[in-house]
Amino acid sequence: MKKSLKKTLFAGVAALSFVAVAGVSSTNASAKSYAKVTSNKALTSDATTRNVNFTGTNALYTKAGTLKGAKTVATKTTLAGLKNSKQGQKNFRAYRVATTNRGSVYYKVVSFDKTYRGWIYGGKSVTAFAGGIASFSTTTAPAAAANTSSSASSASINTQGQTTALTDAQKNATYKITKAGTANDGTATTYSYPAWTEYKKGRTVTDATPYANDTFKVTDQTTRTREGDLWVKIADTNATNGQKINGWIKYSALTATDQTPATTPVADNAVRINFTDASGKTIKSVDYTKLGASKKGDTLGTLKPVKVNGVTTYQWQVNSADATPLKTAIDNALSGTGYSFDIGDGTTANAAVIAQTKLGDTTNVTLTKGATVYQTLSPFAYDSTGSFNTNSLGDSLSPITSKNSQIASSEFYFVIPAGTTFNGQTLGLTKKFHFDLSGVVDTDGNLSTSKVSTEVSALLKKNKAALKENKTYAKVEAARIAYVNDQLARISAKNYVVPANVTANDLFSGNQGATYSGSDVINFVNKHANLKTLKSSAFPVLKADGTIASWKQFNLTATSATNGTFGQRKVQVIYNYSSNNPVTLTNGYPTKTPSNTISPFG
Repeated sequence: MKKSLKKTLFAGVAALSFVAVAGVSSTNASAKSYAKVTSNKALTSDATTRNVNFTGTNALYTKAGTLKGAKTVATKTTLAGLKNSKQGQKNFRAYRVATTNRGSVYYKVVSFDKTYRGWIYGGKSVTAFAGGIASFSTTTAPAAAANTSSSASSASINTQGQTTALTDAQKNATYKITKAGTANDGTATTYSYPAWTEYKKGRTVTDATPYANDTFKVTDQTTRTREGDLWVKIADTNATNGQKINGWIKYSALTATDQTPATTPVADNAVRINFTDASGKTIKSVDYTKLGASKKGDTLGTLKPVKVNGVTTYQWQVNSADATPLKTAIDNALSGTGYSFDIGDGTTANAAVIAQTKLGDTTNVTLTKGATVYQTLSPFAYDSTGSFNTNSLGDSLSPITSKNSQIASSEFYFVIPAGTTFNGQTLGLTKKFHFDLSGVVDTDGNLSTSKVSTEVSALLKKNKAALKENKTYAKVEAARIAYVNDQLARISAKNYVVPANVTANDLFSGNQGATYSGSDVINFVNKHANLKTLKSSAFPVLKADGTIASWKQFNLTATSATNGTFGQRKVQVIYNYSSNNPVTLTNGYPTKTPSNTISPFG
């Protein structure tokens, strides 16, 4: 970019301490025939003032050309060709300055594409570029435009091949990036400066795809000196989303949007409610036709007397016949936008704003986006084998009731009806049996193995003598233990371990009133490992002697979810598991999980 080169940029360079360039010989034999460096320092002035071009009078060397060992990087002929290059990659930046004992000044320069780097003679003074280089403006003001039209419609604006300055219509137009994407050619995204006009300055964002539907206004313009093409600086009209994309782009990469769309006139018996955000951008428009006889110029509502505390005032109200259909039309229009406008029964302050609108006219209503809602999830378990399912969604999971959130001990109570069979084998019970392991874990999460032994022993003693006489006891005993283990597994599948270390980032959120899809929910859940996979409460696998053979639990994986609206009912998330494949806990009885201050499941 163009900035004037001031003498002060180099002030003090001549007074710098004497430092020899690396590689310069200090032997007495060559002292008379080669120059010596008396200072060598980095240039610290504004980098944009140090863009240079070659004059073609001097070559480029590996070190100051009069030093011993200096080798040619590029000849005068080569530099003369680079001087007239039509590529910004062949712009050069000066970044060091050296002075010799003969009073000569040399500058170290590098091409923007880094293909050339070396030292070149720069005259006899450090106050200005001279000799083999001169100051160079990588951009220039475009030629004046002929303002032939004030129209800003897309049909009247052509962005292709233009090198002159923008017309008034083009300045006032709104644009989209035609092919927003990742290409690094000046057409797909924006740059902090026009490409190759400043050293080491590139794209603002590498992928502009998220901004493909955004609209932009032009805030500045310039022409690249070497290429001669017109570049413009654009600003996203979406103040919340678009700040990162603001930058420079080829004008030819933009498409003007239609700024003068045909507007359907409002019917004589209707009003148009234009909802806008704080910046004035239209969110949604609603046309509502008044019920009953009416004519253009009538108000939608009526000014009615209202008595409050004995004092009568007048208030605009939407007629009762119009209140419900108007509310429905507004709710439907704003659904999914994150905004809402409730006219209630037609007597509210919101209704009063609308009621005063005359038929055939438009009223603008500014809305503020709803507060962020953190939606709770309602998990459902579904056995992929089908064995444990009791309804279409599977057994619903419920919060752990025990203080030890790793085991649903308080749920380990069930009744075995008389005459129960399991896997084709009768359990041999003539009366119902209450199997109770609810005390297997105390309130502090401590395991009581004696409770397990007592309950198993009581179950196996039922009708033991009679069964032994019939020589069926061994089969019944095995069947009773298998039945109990099956019930314990089923109970555990209905309970989950609440994830630990949950933060606000693990909560599904959106704007009040905005809608979401089941895919939105699953995409969110899949990004959070502690929500994507849940664990059931642990359950013991019992042996006939009343001891615990092992502890197991199920892994539950989120697979689908329901649609909904933020701020309304919980989100139903379906978690699949296989009752045939519980995971064995190699460390035995699980430890107590720390409680959370936040739960994603409400």
